[in-house]
Amino acid sequence: MKTTKQLPPWFGDLLLCITALVWGGGFVGVQKSLETLSPFYMIGIRFAIASIMLTVVFWKKLKNITKQDWISGTIVGTLLFLGFTFQTIGAMYLSIGKLAFLTALNVIMVPFLVYVIYKERVKGYNIIAGLIAIVGFSFLNLTKDTGFSLGIGEILGILCALVFAGHITSLGHFSKKDDIIILAITQMVVCCILAFVFALIFEKPPAEITMQMAVPVIYLGVFSTFVAFLFQTIGQKYTSSSRAAIILCMESVFGIVFSVILLGERVTTNVIIGAVLIFSSVLISEYMHVKTTSHVRSNSHVITTSRVKTASGIEEHLSKEDRDTIENVIEIKKKFQA
Repeated sequence: MKTTKQLPPWFGDLLLCITALVWGGGFVGVQKSLETLSPFYMIGIRFAIASIMLTVVFWKKLKNITKQDWISGTIVGTLLFLGFTFQTIGAMYLSIGKLAFLTALNVIMVPFLVYVIYKERVKGYNIIAGLIAIVGFSFLNLTKDTGFSLGIGEILGILCALVFAGHITSLGHFSKKDDIIILAITQMVVCCILAFVFALIFEKPPAEITMQMAVPVIYLGVFSTFVAFLFQTIGQKYTSSSRAAIILCMESVFGIVFSVILLGERVTTNVIIGAVLIFSSVLISEYMHVKTTSHVRSNSHVITTSRVKTASGIEEHLSKEDRDTIENVIEIKKKFQA
């Protein structure tokens, strides 16, 4: 009788570290892409690459695709498109470090969005995390010369986080009845199509294709989306939920580190304080959710984390049977977002 070799926990940790590292680098990829590509063309090309690669790997799944799959994918994909639109245009007005931590606020927003939609009580740790995040957001936008300031970049960053929170919530709903892999592919295809439609309407096509243009967008499509999706799915099977929560929350930290090293961005004391507070709030929300739900998912090897996930509070309104299905939402991450 053959037995499957069990990989050591450090292997799962390593894959998740690479995933968080790649996501963090994705923010720099967005910034570099915008130097040669307009926002909608960049989003369209990125998700075209990821869609094609996922289709090649999981093409057998698509044989069973249904009309309902396309309806679900259209709804989720539209939210994905809007989230990336706000994030990408926001990158034109904000430093990448600040944008990384504003995007991370979606984790904090999800439980409150679930309360609005499902009337599910918000946990105490979510409220604490939310208050810490508000303080952190205030520090991010506090300057010595003008005091607290809120510009178009910050507004787009907040809208990005809010839409991604809606994206997460919609995934939690549709994953109960739809195939997870098909949902991942259809939402990427829809996002890609919408991006190219808007690009044709509002933007001029690139005059030529250069290496400076190709390298960043290939990185986003191949590594930040496709490879990260596979690495997270595999990595979370070989480590604990609590360890995965901590590792994957490092995405925003890597984002600000790369922005300093690769883009030469300056980081003020207020930005550092705000970033630490927001990171702490995300960590509290994710880690406490894992701890409080572990008793109903004793055999779970996946967690709720950043952007494409079932975030804190969304599971409690579901039946036990539904919880088993909703765990699979994690497998379509890719957080997709940078």
